[in-house]
Amino acid sequence: MSRSPRTRVTAGAAAFALALSMTSCSTRGGGDGAVAGVDKGTVKLGVLVDLSGPLAGSGKTVNQAHQMAVEEINKAGGVCGRKVELVVRDNGYDPQKAVTAYDEVEPQVLGFLNIYGSAVITALRDKIGQSGVLSGLTSFSSELLGDEHLIVMGSTYDIQMINGVDWLVRNGKIKKGDKVGHIYLQGDFGGNSYKGSRFAAQRLGLTLVGQQIKPSDSDLTSQVNALKAAGVKAVLIDATSKQTASAASVMKASGLDVPIMGNVSSWGTSILSTSAKSAMTDRYQRMSPMGSLGGTAEANRRLAAAWKAKYGTTRPESDYAVVHAYTLTHLYTKIISETCDDLTRPGLLKARGKVTDFEMPGLLPPQDLSDPAQPTTRQSQVQQIDPDALAGLGVKEDFRASETANAYKIDAAG
Repeated sequence: MSRSPRTRVTAGAAAFALALSMTSCSTRGGGDGAVAGVDKGTVKLGVLVDLSGPLAGSGKTVNQAHQMAVEEINKAGGVCGRKVELVVRDNGYDPQKAVTAYDEVEPQVLGFLNIYGSAVITALRDKIGQSGVLSGLTSFSSELLGDEHLIVMGSTYDIQMINGVDWLVRNGKIKKGDKVGHIYLQGDFGGNSYKGSRFAAQRLGLTLVGQQIKPSDSDLTSQVNALKAAGVKAVLIDATSKQTASAASVMKASGLDVPIMGNVSSWGTSILSTSAKSAMTDRYQRMSPMGSLGGTAEANRRLAAAWKAKYGTTRPESDYAVVHAYTLTHLYTKIISETCDDLTRPGLLKARGKVTDFEMPGLLPPQDLSDPAQPTTRQSQVQQIDPDALAGLGVKEDFRASETANAYKIDAAG
């Protein structure tokens, strides 16, 4: 994918732009209350997260990170001369409950900062399009690309895994002709990643051995045994953190001592307090579209310190949930700052295309939102276990887009 040269917008430059917008922008939206979610002093954004269902732990973390970012933005002056206000509702990771919550919130907001959960997003896609609202998502599926209303921020699941397989080859962990196992969840998350691993295996001369699992599977003994019998030299995994821990423990017990490459959702900080810690240390790496809380860049250290100051020393279960929500909030407000003279939903949709190189060094690689049919980036970061880091992960290799990922063509479903 080729793109014309762009002017890079770092987080510091973005903050300056937001400050400028306060004094330079008049607005067609909100002075008379005619535009949803906008008045003279406030821009309201919706957040639909799981606060009571199966993903409530991560959902609460996402909400906390959004709130922290909004406080930071408002303290710096807000956006377009207005404070940002979130309208948060619990979707319970239940599509019907999410529809009810959406119908309640949608008339109150300019757009949705975050809609959380693949099942929920699927249930709401038609409504989002009908409402014309720009919606940030907690999902990395390339199947959601191609819709101007949806922001899939970061490298998608398939590209993450392509970069992961490429990293294993570049670092001599596997070589051409080897067999590689892939344990993946059925459905959008795992299926999209498996699509990427198939491409990478074909491109790099590997044989892929797939093992599909269900969200309810807790014991992955049979899958690991099948991969061992096949003679795999590495295991890719797209699953929950508990399932990843199960697979790693079984691998260690069975003598399958090979590298483990997980996708973004495969890690949970609680693994450090289980027997799986020893099974994963020195074997497990994770691909992520965003930086780790354990990164050493200034922005990473500042975010980790701010999290501790606000929420105490209890570790967040998901570091990507923190970083994703925090950076998505800054990205979304950057989009708003591009349309201060037209704070309407159509204006916001046009403004997304003006954001072509937004970056928060250490936390988020450059993001290009100009083409909804393409990922905002093809770069991923390789992370590894660091028990001393806030969420248990440090950086193994910084953001990079492999040649294999750059050669991959996405047929957007949107």
